[in-house]
Amino acid sequence: MKKLLVAAIAILATIGASAQVSFWDGNQPEKRLTWGVRAGMNLSSLGGDAETDSKIGFKAGVSADINIVNSFAISTGLFYSMQGFEPKGDGDGMTAGYLNLPIYASYRLNFAEASQLQINFGPYLAYGLHGDDHYFDMVKRFDMGLGVGAGYTLKRWFLGIDYQFGLMDINDMGGDGTIKNNNFSVTIGYNF
Repeated sequence: MKKLLVAAIAILATIGASAQVSFWDGNQPEKRLTWGVRAGMNLSSLGGDAETDSKIGFKAGVSADINIVNSFAISTGLFYSMQGFEPKGDGDGMTAGYLNLPIYASYRLNFAEASQLQINFGPYLAYGLHGDDHYFDMVKRFDMGLGVGAGYTLKRWFLGIDYQFGLMDINDMGGDGTIKNNNFSVTIGYNF
Protein backbone atom coordinates (compact mmCIF):
# COMPACT_ATOMS: atom_id res chain seq x y z
CA MET A 1 0.00 0.00 0.00
CA LYS A 2 2.82 2.41 0.85
CA LYS A 3 4.50 1.64 -2.48
CA LEU A 4 1.26 2.41 -4.32
CA LEU A 5 0.87 5.72 -2.45
CA VAL A 6 4.50 6.71 -3.15
CA ALA A 7 4.05 5.78 -6.84
CA ALA A 8 0.83 7.86 -7.09
CA ILE A 9 2.53 10.90 -5.50
CA ALA A 10 5.50 10.53 -7.84
CA ILE A 11 3.20 10.34 -10.88
CA LEU A 12 1.25 13.43 -9.79
CA ALA A 13 4.47 15.35 -9.15
CA THR A 14 5.78 14.38 -12.59
CA ILE A 15 2.53 15.40 -14.29
CA GLY A 16 2.48 18.69 -12.40
CA ALA A 17 6.10 19.45 -13.33
CA SER A 18 5.68 18.51 -16.98
CA ALA A 19 2.40 20.43 -17.38
CA GLN A 20 3.87 23.48 -15.62
CA VAL A 21 0.98 23.49 -13.15
CA SER A 22 1.54 25.56 -10.04
CA PHE A 23 -1.07 25.15 -7.30
CA TRP A 24 -0.13 28.49 -5.70
CA ASP A 25 1.65 31.42 -7.29
CA GLY A 26 2.12 34.31 -4.89
CA ASN A 27 3.87 36.52 -7.43
CA GLN A 28 2.42 39.91 -8.32
CA PRO A 29 0.15 39.81 -11.40
CA GLU A 30 0.97 41.74 -14.56
CA LYS A 31 -2.43 43.46 -14.44
CA ARG A 32 -4.12 44.49 -11.18
CA LEU A 33 -7.52 44.84 -12.83
CA THR A 34 -9.03 42.79 -15.63
CA TRP A 35 -12.30 43.89 -17.26
CA GLY A 36 -14.52 41.67 -19.34
CA VAL A 37 -17.97 41.17 -20.81
CA ARG A 38 -20.13 38.12 -20.14
CA ALA A 39 -23.36 36.74 -21.59
CA GLY A 40 -25.16 33.47 -21.08
CA MET A 41 -28.19 31.48 -20.02
CA ASN A 42 -29.91 31.10 -16.63
CA LEU A 43 -32.00 28.31 -15.18
CA SER A 44 -33.77 29.87 -12.21
CA SER A 45 -36.40 28.72 -9.75
CA LEU A 46 -37.81 29.51 -6.34
CA GLY A 47 -36.81 27.35 -3.39
CA GLY A 48 -37.62 27.19 0.28
CA ASP A 49 -41.26 26.25 0.81
CA ALA A 50 -42.12 27.40 -2.73
CA GLU A 51 -40.50 24.59 -4.73
CA THR A 52 -40.93 25.37 -8.44
CA ASP A 53 -39.63 24.18 -11.77
CA SER A 54 -36.82 26.04 -13.55
CA LYS A 55 -37.34 28.87 -15.99
CA ILE A 56 -34.89 29.71 -18.77
CA GLY A 57 -33.60 33.28 -18.93
CA PHE A 58 -30.46 35.15 -19.91
CA LYS A 59 -27.65 36.94 -18.13
CA ALA A 60 -25.35 39.68 -19.44
CA GLY A 61 -23.01 42.22 -17.97
CA VAL A 62 -19.49 43.34 -17.22
CA SER A 63 -16.97 41.55 -15.03
CA ALA A 64 -14.06 42.93 -13.04
CA ASP A 65 -11.29 40.84 -11.53
CA ILE A 66 -9.13 42.53 -8.90
CA ASN A 67 -5.96 40.46 -9.07
CA ILE A 68 -4.25 40.24 -5.67
CA VAL A 69 -1.59 37.65 -6.61
CA ASN A 70 -1.40 35.31 -9.60
CA SER A 71 -3.38 32.60 -7.77
CA PHE A 72 -6.01 34.77 -6.05
CA ALA A 73 -8.40 37.51 -7.10
CA ILE A 74 -11.64 39.17 -6.08
CA SER A 75 -14.09 38.49 -8.90
CA THR A 76 -17.01 40.86 -9.21
CA GLY A 77 -19.09 42.64 -11.82
CA LEU A 78 -22.54 43.96 -12.54
CA PHE A 79 -25.01 41.73 -14.37
CA TYR A 80 -28.56 41.95 -15.66
CA SER A 81 -30.19 38.59 -14.95
CA MET A 82 -33.60 37.39 -16.18
CA GLN A 83 -34.91 35.04 -13.49
CA GLY A 84 -38.23 33.58 -12.49
CA PHE A 85 -40.00 30.27 -12.12
CA GLU A 86 -42.36 27.78 -13.71
CA PRO A 87 -44.96 26.32 -11.34
CA LYS A 88 -45.05 22.59 -10.76
CA GLY A 89 -48.12 21.31 -12.59
CA ASP A 90 -50.49 23.75 -14.27
CA GLY A 91 -50.17 27.50 -14.33
CA ASP A 92 -48.14 30.23 -15.94
CA GLY A 93 -44.57 30.99 -14.99
CA MET A 94 -43.35 34.42 -14.05
CA THR A 95 -40.23 36.38 -15.00
CA ALA A 96 -38.31 39.19 -13.32
CA GLY A 97 -35.21 41.15 -14.20
CA TYR A 98 -32.56 41.51 -11.48
CA LEU A 99 -29.41 43.58 -11.18
CA ASN A 100 -26.84 41.20 -9.69
CA LEU A 101 -23.54 42.03 -7.94
CA PRO A 102 -21.36 39.00 -7.05
CA ILE A 103 -18.33 39.48 -4.77
CA TYR A 104 -16.42 36.21 -5.05
CA ALA A 105 -13.07 35.05 -3.75
CA SER A 106 -11.45 33.47 -6.80
CA TYR A 107 -8.68 30.86 -6.68
CA ARG A 108 -6.73 30.72 -9.96
CA LEU A 109 -4.85 27.65 -11.17
CA ASN A 110 -2.52 28.66 -14.00
CA PHE A 111 -1.78 25.83 -16.44
CA ALA A 112 0.27 27.96 -18.78
CA GLU A 113 0.60 31.63 -19.59
CA ALA A 114 -2.67 31.68 -21.55
CA SER A 115 -4.72 29.01 -19.74
CA GLN A 116 -6.35 29.33 -16.31
CA LEU A 117 -8.93 27.48 -14.20
CA GLN A 118 -10.90 29.55 -11.68
CA ILE A 119 -12.82 28.38 -8.60
CA ASN A 120 -15.14 31.06 -7.20
CA PHE A 121 -17.08 31.34 -3.94
CA GLY A 122 -18.70 34.21 -2.08
CA PRO A 123 -21.74 36.39 -1.50
CA TYR A 124 -23.96 38.12 -4.02
CA LEU A 125 -26.43 40.99 -3.78
CA ALA A 126 -29.37 41.39 -6.14
CA TYR A 127 -32.14 43.91 -6.68
CA GLY A 128 -35.31 43.28 -8.68
CA LEU A 129 -35.73 45.93 -11.37
CA HIS A 130 -38.96 44.76 -12.99
CA GLY A 131 -41.20 41.73 -13.22
CA ASP A 132 -44.41 40.30 -14.58
CA ASP A 133 -47.65 41.66 -13.10
CA HIS A 134 -47.73 41.12 -9.34
CA TYR A 135 -44.30 39.41 -9.25
CA PHE A 136 -42.95 41.88 -6.70
CA ASP A 137 -46.21 41.73 -4.77
CA MET A 138 -45.21 38.13 -3.93
CA VAL A 139 -41.48 38.56 -3.37
CA LYS A 140 -39.20 41.31 -2.04
CA ARG A 141 -37.02 43.16 -4.52
CA PHE A 142 -33.78 42.84 -2.52
CA ASP A 143 -32.07 39.45 -2.41
CA MET A 144 -28.75 38.13 -1.16
CA GLY A 145 -27.09 34.77 -0.92
CA LEU A 146 -24.03 32.70 -1.76
CA GLY A 147 -22.60 31.74 -5.10
CA VAL A 148 -20.18 29.06 -6.18
CA GLY A 149 -18.75 28.56 -9.63
CA ALA A 150 -15.91 27.68 -11.91
CA GLY A 151 -14.47 29.23 -15.02
CA TYR A 152 -11.86 28.54 -17.63
CA THR A 153 -9.92 31.25 -19.46
CA LEU A 154 -7.98 30.54 -22.64
CA LYS A 155 -6.10 33.61 -23.81
CA ARG A 156 -8.83 36.27 -23.53
CA TRP A 157 -11.87 33.97 -23.88
CA PHE A 158 -13.85 32.84 -20.85
CA LEU A 159 -16.33 30.00 -20.22
CA GLY A 160 -17.98 29.70 -16.81
CA ILE A 161 -20.68 28.09 -14.71
CA ASP A 162 -22.20 29.55 -11.57
CA TYR A 163 -24.84 28.57 -9.01
CA GLN A 164 -26.39 31.12 -6.69
CA PHE A 165 -28.60 30.06 -3.82
CA GLY A 166 -30.53 32.66 -1.89
CA LEU A 167 -30.06 32.87 1.85
CA MET A 168 -32.67 35.54 2.38
CA ASP A 169 -36.38 34.80 2.72
CA ILE A 170 -37.93 36.98 -0.01
CA ASN A 171 -41.54 36.04 0.82
CA ASP A 172 -43.57 39.27 0.73
CA MET A 173 -47.04 37.69 0.95
CA GLY A 174 -47.05 37.04 4.69
CA GLY A 175 -47.62 33.64 6.20
CA ASP A 176 -45.09 31.15 7.47
CA GLY A 177 -43.65 29.89 4.17
CA THR A 178 -40.20 30.89 2.95
CA ILE A 179 -39.25 31.74 -0.63
CA LYS A 180 -35.64 31.82 -1.83
CA ASN A 181 -34.11 32.45 -5.25
CA ASN A 182 -32.00 29.78 -6.94
CA ASN A 183 -30.12 30.44 -10.15
CA PHE A 184 -27.75 28.34 -12.29
CA SER A 185 -25.98 30.07 -15.18
CA VAL A 186 -23.59 29.26 -18.00
CA THR A 187 -21.71 32.20 -19.48
CA ILE A 188 -19.17 32.94 -22.16
CA GLY A 189 -17.12 36.09 -22.28
CA TYR A 190 -14.14 38.08 -23.39
CA ASN A 191 -11.51 39.78 -21.18
CA PHE A 192 -9.88 43.05 -22.18
